[in-house]
Amino acid sequence: SKTWIAERLAPWDLDLAPGDLAHAHYASGKGRTLGTDLGVVLAVLEGGRVRIRFQDSVMQTIPMGWVEQVIRLQPGDRVMSCFKVNDGRGAKSLKTDLGSVLQVSAEEVHVVFDDNVEQNVPKTWVAQRTRTWDLAVEIGSVADVHFEVGDDGRRSTSTDIGIVVTNCVEGRVAVQFQDTIQQTVPLGWIARLREWGPGDRVQAHFKTGGGDKSNDTDVATVLAASLLEAELYFDDGIQQCVSKAWVTERIRNWGAEVPELAVGDVVVAHFKRPGNHCRSVQTDRGIILSMLPKGQVSIMFQDDVTQVIPKGWIESMATRWSGQREKLAQDEDSAAASGADAASKARPRPVSTAQPALGSPECVICMDAKPNGVIVHGETCHQSTCFACAKRLHRNGDTCPICREPIETVCRLHGE
Repeated sequence: SKTWIAERLAPWDLDLAPGDLAHAHYASGKGRTLGTDLGVVLAVLEGGRVRIRFQDSVMQTIPMGWVEQVIRLQPGDRVMSCFKVNDGRGAKSLKTDLGSVLQVSAEEVHVVFDDNVEQNVPKTWVAQRTRTWDLAVEIGSVADVHFEVGDDGRRSTSTDIGIVVTNCVEGRVAVQFQDTIQQTVPLGWIARLREWGPGDRVQAHFKTGGGDKSNDTDVATVLAASLLEAELYFDDGIQQCVSKAWVTERIRNWGAEVPELAVGDVVVAHFKRPGNHCRSVQTDRGIILSMLPKGQVSIMFQDDVTQVIPKGWIESMATRWSGQREKLAQDEDSAAASGADAASKARPRPVSTAQPALGSPECVICMDAKPNGVIVHGETCHQSTCFACAKRLHRNGDTCPICREPIETVCRLHGE
């Protein structure tokens, strides 16, 4: 009877499948053993039982609750495993050694040990998994990778920055290191990924006068990245395409700090200093005029100077104009609907045509005056700036800050 169960000592929360390694108790003459042994799961049976082959090749069908730990090996895992002595032709070794898993079958695992010796060994020879492979590696990934050293190609103690240039094939990937040397190494030799993208601020080597890699690094903003190269804009105004392996550190995750940008947003950003186009130390407010390829934006600053800068130079968002514009449009529609209802119930009255189709509490350029300027382009117009800023845009040959259409003429809103 269920009522005879006085207490649950341990909930069952393990996921078992054929081929898994399991640390499990086994049946002896006196029932369940106190200690556990390592075995391979052969089958998961009905009635809460599992069939396991232990290290001594003895097979037993035991309750699932006797399994204490499950290890599901996969390519890339780092393991401590016994090995075959006498160049792989002998018996099981007495000691274990570190290795990386290349491939896994039902009862065997293909391991390359750190001395670059490859062997197929029984799964039960794996004494411990020291690191579970959990990296999403793809072509173009930048990573810290161990490399082959010495005549025997053993695994290095230290790592170097490299670029993954092939997909994983039989537990191995090809990596191109900083010195342009390419090696095919086990997946488990990748220690960690270096993640950065357009807009991020990074520390990187640069090309010297002869095109060689510099000894020192400098701060730069990532503009774009290809399979092997990254296009960087250094703070001294120099723009270069360098090997992705030359990027040593990400110092600012721009995408996590700054929300998605849109035309019309007001931002706080660094600007290009006159003459050398270096990145300024101070910042200024400006309005985004357009989003450009290769991680750049066109911004009009408060002094009416328009510059194309890396988007990573934007420090923060001051006003999200795109969201405000949608709210104003909804308010305009609600007001128009209310006006129509009122007109049907009351006597006819003059309706002002001076109200814009889309308004704003303040000019999106100077953020100060009323938006009494109307920008005309073809059969449509936009009202988002003051008359003075509208005239300045027209005079400078700029486009409409809302839709980017060429400006034909500007006028002042009647009554303003």
